[in-house]
Amino acid sequence: HLESPGLPVRRHVSISDGMEVRRTTLTDPHFRVYSMHHASPLFLIVTLWVVSSVAGGPETRLLPQQPATGRFVETDRGFMVPYQQRIPGSGVVIEMVPVPGGEIRLEPIDPSSGQPKTVSFEPFWIGKFEITMQQYMPYRQLHFTQKRNRPQGIDQAGSPTDVDAVTSPTEVYDPSFNFQYAGHPDSPMPTASQFAARQYTKYLSLLTGQTYRLPLRSEWQHACLAGSQSGYCFQDGEETVGDYAVYIDNVPDESQSLRVGTKKPNAWGLHDVHGNVSEFVIDDNAVTGMEYGHVACGGNCLSDAKDCTAKSFVRTDQDWWDEDPCFPNSPWWMTSELARVTGFRIVSPLNSLSDAQKKAYWDADSAKLTSDVKSSLDSGRGSFGRVLTTEPTTKTVD
Repeated sequence: HLESPGLPVRRHVSISDGMEVRRTTLTDPHFRVYSMHHASPLFLIVTLWVVSSVAGGPETRLLPQQPATGRFVETDRGFMVPYQQRIPGSGVVIEMVPVPGGEIRLEPIDPSSGQPKTVSFEPFWIGKFEITMQQYMPYRQLHFTQKRNRPQGIDQAGSPTDVDAVTSPTEVYDPSFNFQYAGHPDSPMPTASQFAARQYTKYLSLLTGQTYRLPLRSEWQHACLAGSQSGYCFQDGEETVGDYAVYIDNVPDESQSLRVGTKKPNAWGLHDVHGNVSEFVIDDNAVTGMEYGHVACGGNCLSDAKDCTAKSFVRTDQDWWDEDPCFPNSPWWMTSELARVTGFRIVSPLNSLSDAQKKAYWDADSAKLTSDVKSSLDSGRGSFGRVLTTEPTTKTVD
């Protein structure tokens, strides 16, 4: 079984002396590439590319007419349909699915500081899966590219907060520790901080020309439930959780790795919204962010079933950096046990964002975090620059 989420199968068909000559290229879950050639008689002369997916690229994500098959969300701008976002310079794609707009009753993060409120939002696309190791790798590689280009005056930026600039971290000190549960290309990406997840969406937006960001907590809960009126994306009780979630009662042995898409999807096609890894969001109620206190929803592989609901969440605090030997702690990497089972998925809004909104979604959300980013950059534990869309991605997941 060679196919894996985010890895397309590509076939090139051409003609040679009346024979159909096929070259099939497959990428397996361990990132090995196989190329096979075979020929058969053919009487039609044709050259074409076929990608094994019904979803097209971002240019096909909004249709003027209702599609004959498949999921769609109707809007006043057209019909939103699933699509694949290719990461330029790599063979990696991110599958996105449409979610209708609506409203949800949102509980405050701190019950003592506010009352529940109704939050409304527009339609959006959201990742079918959590962002994986292979999908995050081009951003992890960006540090090496920026370090190489800076002496040549390439991709210079005046400030890490420039709307067209992105920061990138150095590699983790001990990958075997940070990536304990992430031994495969399709493992959900762990230990990246919420700031790093924000910067990833900025990087992806600048690289592709499409707008990406983290979901708001209200959007995430709405997408998680997919119309369900219970605490889960299904109507049955906790005894059904194992069909949809990797959690404490069915988590693989510690020697095994988590992977995306191993359980049933919800009604809108999203996998792993319960368990697997907790997912970073941006809280609707946040007036100003904090370096510590970022929210991750949905429970994880170490959670009980009752802690894997749509409303379940954990918050980062200083303990999530306890094993980081650096001072100040890395703005991009976390080191705790909970960090190793925390990841994220991305959304793409239907309507474009203003520059002010982009900064709010993409950049550091507190004065302390801004200061720590600057300190890390000044000491060489990170870099920043403009994203070059022509820069090839060559490094792969080990």
